[in-house]
Amino acid sequence: MNSFLHQNLLLSLLVASLAITSSLLAQPDQILPLDPQITIGKLENGLTYYIRENSEPENRAAFRLVIKAGSILEKDGTEGLAHFLEHMAFNGTKNFEKQELVEFIEGIGMQFGADLNAYTSFDETVYMLEIPMDDEEILTKTFQILEDWAHNISFDPEEIQKERGVVLEEWRLRLGAGDRIQDLQLPVLFNGSQYADRLPIGYPEIIETVDRDAFVDFYNNYYRPNLMALIAVGDFETEKMESLIRRQFSHLKNPEDGRPRTEFEIPGHTETLSSIATDPELSSTSVSINYKRAKKTMKTEGDYRRVIAESLYSTMLNGRLRERGEQKNPPYLRGSIRKSGFIGPLDMVSQSASVEEGKFAEGLKTVLLEHKRAKAGGFTESELSRAKSNLLRSYQQSFRERDQRRSSSHAGELTSHFLEDEPVPGIEFELNLVERILPTLSLDVVNHIADDWITETNRVILYSAPEKNGVPVPTEADILAVVKEAENTSFESYEEADLSSPLLKNEPRAGKIVKELHHEEVDVTEWTLSNGVRVVLKKTDFKNDQIIFTSFSPGGHSLVDDADFVSAQSASQTISGSGLGDYDALDLRKKLAGKRAQVRPSIGELYENLGGSASPEDLETLFQLIYLRFTEPRTDEDSFGAMLTQLRTFLVNRLNDPRQVYSDAVEKKLFNDHPRHQPLNQAYIDSLDLQKSLEIYKDRFADASDFTFIFVGAFDYDTVRPLTEKYLASLPNLDRKETWRDIMDTPIRGQNEVVVHKGLEPKSSVQLRFYGDADWSYQENYVLSSMIDVIEIPLREALREDKGGVYGVGVSGGLSRDPKGTFSSSIRFGCNPDKVVELIEAAREVVRKMQTDGPDPDDLAAIKEQQIRGQENDIKENGFWMSALSTYTRYDIDFNAINQRIARTEALTAKMIQDAAIKYFDDSNYFVSKLLPEK
Repeated sequence: MNSFLHQNLLLSLLVASLAITSSLLAQPDQILPLDPQITIGKLENGLTYYIRENSEPENRAAFRLVIKAGSILEKDGTEGLAHFLEHMAFNGTKNFEKQELVEFIEGIGMQFGADLNAYTSFDETVYMLEIPMDDEEILTKTFQILEDWAHNISFDPEEIQKERGVVLEEWRLRLGAGDRIQDLQLPVLFNGSQYADRLPIGYPEIIETVDRDAFVDFYNNYYRPNLMALIAVGDFETEKMESLIRRQFSHLKNPEDGRPRTEFEIPGHTETLSSIATDPELSSTSVSINYKRAKKTMKTEGDYRRVIAESLYSTMLNGRLRERGEQKNPPYLRGSIRKSGFIGPLDMVSQSASVEEGKFAEGLKTVLLEHKRAKAGGFTESELSRAKSNLLRSYQQSFRERDQRRSSSHAGELTSHFLEDEPVPGIEFELNLVERILPTLSLDVVNHIADDWITETNRVILYSAPEKNGVPVPTEADILAVVKEAENTSFESYEEADLSSPLLKNEPRAGKIVKELHHEEVDVTEWTLSNGVRVVLKKTDFKNDQIIFTSFSPGGHSLVDDADFVSAQSASQTISGSGLGDYDALDLRKKLAGKRAQVRPSIGELYENLGGSASPEDLETLFQLIYLRFTEPRTDEDSFGAMLTQLRTFLVNRLNDPRQVYSDAVEKKLFNDHPRHQPLNQAYIDSLDLQKSLEIYKDRFADASDFTFIFVGAFDYDTVRPLTEKYLASLPNLDRKETWRDIMDTPIRGQNEVVVHKGLEPKSSVQLRFYGDADWSYQENYVLSSMIDVIEIPLREALREDKGGVYGVGVSGGLSRDPKGTFSSSIRFGCNPDKVVELIEAAREVVRKMQTDGPDPDDLAAIKEQQIRGQENDIKENGFWMSALSTYTRYDIDFNAINQRIARTEALTAKMIQDAAIKYFDDSNYFVSKLLPEK
C-alpha cells in the first residue's frame, strides 16, 4: 500500500476509534462545561473570583485583578487617563507609599516587569502579580496590594507629576511610521465609533495636564467590585484562598451614583471603506481586505465544532498561500487569510499580502484566487488528513503537559473568561470533544465553512506603502478592480507531489557507545561514541511531552575566507530552507504532518550547531532528521529565489527606517568598517551563492567526530541508546582536529561617538558601551552579570522615577572567552531628544556612585533573593539544563557547579559588585551612540 495513503488510513482509523470510545458524536446543543478544577464565585458586592490550584511552578501563585474598564470609558478631554491611572497604581497606595510596592516585590525575589506588571486596553485594565508561597507575611501583603489597587490608590499629586514624564516616554516609544499609519487606518476600521478616539496611550497634551480630580473621578466610577474579577492560580489550597478573598474584598462597595458601564458599538456599513496611506519612513508595502463580522458565541459543542472546522479551513488555505510564497518568483512576500477577534462584539476576516514595491495587484489577486480555488474546487483528502493530524497532536500535547502548564497561563485563560466569556472546559474535556468532532468534519463541511466570511458589506480596504516619487499609489477603485478581476479569473486545480517515499532512503550502519560515565551529583549521563561524538543526557520529568537538544562543533564561518562570508553566514538558512533528501521544504512539512520533531542547523562565527525538539513518541524521527541534516542536505532553486526576492524587496526601502540607518552607522564605526560587519546592500545580495552555501554547509557538517550533543527531557535511556548508536554513532568521522580562528574584528579603541540624525518624530535612542580585554572565568562572568542586575535598579530609579525621562532602561553585559577574553557592558534607553545629554550624565553618575560607594545594601539583597528564587524555578526547567550543560561542556566546567549556585549567590558581596563596576564600566574604551531626529 502507498505509505502516505496508509498513514492517512491509520489516522482515520485512530480518530474513528477514539471517537467511538469517547461517547459517540458531539452534541450540538450541549453546553460546554466548566473545568471542575476551577472555582468561580461572586461576592455580594458583585466582585467575581476565580481560583485554581496548580503546582507549576511549585511554591508560586499568580494573581490577576481584572477591571472591565479601559480607555473606551474616558470622557472627552481625558484621553489616555485610564492608562495613566494604571501607572499610578505602582506609585503609591494607602498601605504602600511611593515606590514601596515595587521595593517589596523586588525584596521577595520577584521582578518588576516580569512578576509585577499591568496593561490597559480599550475595554479593560489588568494588574498581574506573581509571588512565592512559602511565607504567610508575603501572602498577607500581596492581598493588601490587590485590595489597594482595587480602591486605595493614593494619586499623590507629586507622584502624578513625576509619572507624567514616564507615560510620555511610553507614548514616545511608539512614534514612527507604523504608529502614523495606524492613526490613519484605525478610525476607518472603527467607522466613527468611540473606539476611534480612545487609543489607550492617549495624547501628550492631556498626559501633561490632566489633573488629580480626573483620576479620582474615573477611579471612583469604574474601579468598583461589580466590574472586577480577582483571579488566583497557584500552589495553594482553594479553601484558604477563597477565605482570603472573601475577607479582603467583601467590604468593597459600589458607588451609589456610579456611571453605567456603557457598551460601545461599531456601526456597520454597506459601502466599502478604505484607507490608502503612504509614509516616508515605511520600508514595506502591504494590502489587505478586511471583513468585519459579528462575533459568534462559543457556548455549546456545536459552537466548538464550528471553531474547529474554521481552524482546519484556515490551516489548509494558509498552507497553500505559504506554498505560493515559496516559489522562485513569488507573487507576494507573505500572504495569508485569517479570522480573529477584532474589538468588542466583532471578529474580522483579513485577506492580506505583503508585496514588492508597485506589485500589490499581483500579490492581492493571488491571495484572492487561492481563496476562490479552495472554495470552488475544495481541499483534498490528504490536506484535510494532515490538518486533522496536526490539530489532534496539538491537543494531545496540551493534554500530556496539563500538569506542567504554568499558573500564569491558566490566569490568562481565566482573564479571557471574565472579559469575553471564553469557555474554560479544561483540556481533558477539549481533547475528548476534538476526538469526537474530527470524524464528523468531512471535506464537504470544511470546504464550505467560510461561505459567510467574505461579503461586500462591512468591508474595509487597507493599503500602506513607502512614500516615494515615481511609484504610483492605487486608489480604492484600483484595489476593487483587482477583486473583480480575481472573481472572473479561472484557476487550475490543486495538485500535490507524491509523498510515498520514506524519509530515510538508506538505513545507516550503526556504531557503538564505547564509553559511559554517570555524573551522580547532577544525574547526568555521558556517552562517547565509536565515531568520536560526545553525547550528554539529562532525563527529567519537568515536561511530559518534551525532549530538547542542542549540539555544537568548533569552527563556524570563522574558517571561511572573507570573500565567502556572505554565503557562509546564510548557509544554514539557505540549506535548511531547501528541505532534506528527496523532499523540498514544503513536502517535508507535509511528510512530517502529525509529528512533533524538528531540527534546525546554524553556522555561527565560532561553532556550527544543530538544535531542536521532539515529543517522546517521535524521538526516532528526530534522530532521523539529525542524520539527514548531516548526510543529505540539498539545494532548492525556488526556495533560494524566494529568499532573494525577500532580500531585494527589503533592500529597496530599508533605509527609510531610522533604526536601520542608525544600526548601520553604529556597526560601521564600532568595528572599523570590518568586512564581516557590513550592512545589507546590493553587494551583499550579489555575493549570495547557492552552491557555495551548500559547499560550506557540507564542509561544516562533514565531520561529526568533534560534535557534542546534549539531550534533555522525557526520554527513556533504553529507547535513546539504540537510536544514538544507529543515527549518531553512524555519522561521518573524518577525525579532523580543527577549531575556530580569530577574524580580528576587535571593536574600535578609545572614546568614540556616533550621532545619527534620522527620523521625523521627537524621539531618540541612546546606547553607552564599555568594553575591553578581560580574563574569562565562570565565577567572574557570574559576578559581572550580578553587577548588571544590581545597577539596573538605581538606573531605573534615577532615569525613570526621579527624572521621568525614560520608560525603561536596558542594561546588559557579559564576558567572552573565545576567540579571546573580552568584556562588554552597555546601558540603553529611549528619550526626548532634549534630554539626551542630561540623561547620559545621570546614567554615568549612577555608574560612578556604584564604583565609589558600592551598591545599596537593599538593592544587593533584592538581587540575591531574585537569584535564589529564580534558581528554585530554573532547576526544574529543561531549557535551563540544556543551556547549563552546553556551557559546562563547551568550557570544560565541572557539572557539580550547577549544585553550587545558591552557595555562590550567598557568597556574593558588595565589594565584588563594586569591583565589577570599576572593571566593567571602565571608560578607557567607551562608545556612545545617539539616534536623533532630523535637524
